[in-house]
Order: sequence, then C-alpha cells, then structure tokens
Amino acid sequence: MNFIRMAGKKVKQKIRAFLGIQPSVTGEQFVEELRKQGARIGERVVVFDPKSTVIDMTRPYMLEIGDDVQIPFGVSILTHGYDWSVLKGAYGEVLGSAGKVKIGNNVFIGSRSTILKGVTIGNNVIIGACSLVNKDIPDNCVAAGNPCRVIMPLDEYYQKRKDAQEKEAAELVRCYRKVYDKAPGEKELSEFFFLYTDGNAPINEYYERQMRNLGNYEETLECLRDNKPFFTSMEDFLNRINEP
Repeated sequence: MNFIRMAGKKVKQKIRAFLGIQPSVTGEQFVEELRKQGARIGERVVVFDPKSTVIDMTRPYMLEIGDDVQIPFGVSILTHGYDWSVLKGAYGEVLGSAGKVKIGNNVFIGSRSTILKGVTIGNNVIIGACSLVNKDIPDNCVAAGNPCRVIMPLDEYYQKRKDAQEKEAAELVRCYRKVYDKAPGEKELSEFFFLYTDGNAPINEYYERQMRNLGNYEETLECLRDNKPFFTSMEDFLNRINEP
C-alpha cells in the first residue's frame, strides 16, 4: 500500500512538473525565472498568483515588461499563435507565428485578461478584467472589453475614483459591521486613509505599506501633506456612517 501511495505521489509530481504547476513558487521567483529565460522585466513587477498566470515560454525573449506592472489572477500573455496549424492542415504550408509583446510602466492588467502577440500597452494604463487585448493600447487610459478598447482617459478615471471613495468606504464599513458586529480598524481601511488623514497625523504601519506600493513614496507623502480630508479622523468617519 505504501508503495502504491509513493508511486501515485511521483506520478502527481511528474504531472505537475509537465504542466508547470508549482504551488510553492512565489511571484518574485516567477518573475526571476522569466528574466532568466530572456524576458526583459523592470522593477516592482508583481505576479499575484503564479500558478494561474500563463506566460508564453516559447519565445520569452519577445516579452518586455516595464516597471510597476501588476499582474493578478488568470492573466495570459502570448508571443505566438498556433492558428497556423489549421492552415497547414488545409494548404500544407508551415506559416510561423510570432509577435513581440511590450507592456509599459505603471500598468494594471485585470484578472483573466489575455494579451495577444504583437501588442504594445503604453504607460499608466488600466486594463479591465476579462479583456482580450488584440491591438495596441496608448498611454494614460483605461481600456477594457473583448476586443479591448479605450474606455476613458486616465485623468477622467482618476476623478471618478476620487468621487467614489467615500461611498465605497462606507459600504465596506457597513458590510464589516454586519458580519463582525464591530467597526473595521486601520488595517481594513488602509486603502481609504486619505479620506480622514493628512500630513499632520501619524502614519501607522498599514498606511505606510500602502504608501510604499510602487516606486513613488515621496510623491505620495507630498500628496498626504497637501491632503484636506473631509473627516477629522477615522473615528469621525466611522461615526458618520449610518446603517442602511
């Protein structure tokens, strides 16, 4: 019985290796391996879930990723296509397929999005979830869809997010109270601290961590110093949220 279990374990290990499924691999290790294979990847690139991320390893030298790129669950990046197999079956010719993929600086790629060969994504770009990126996306915009298209300029989305902050934070508080019968703390509200914090308030570890995301801590610190929050404190914010 032990022999059977050991044999089964070895088979599973071989299958995992064949499929490239390595649950223990961290995002940092995943990025470093891509670099070793020839991909050009900048600083502070985050792969949140390596085991669900598909990077075309047939031509890693045709992949270029800039600084501060966020790659969440289920993203696929392809530098070739195998659709020519159908053409070979129909006409007999072998017609190769390859295309460089370039992703600029400060880019977020939404979950379960696919980037096809030959695509360039500019700087300061947000790609919506489940998008099929089959053409170039310019700088400073939000793009989404199948096929992916520009939805709005980045500055318009910036204002939209600023306007939505208070409402979304309040919804978070109500949901948290309902489930846990208490108010959320600094950790749970760490993405929303600009609503009630300015440069005169102490910066705790949770806020500090958010400020150190990406590579512009000093710029974020300057924004905090200039911030004029509507609420005087986190307690003031929490006290003003009524139950629905």
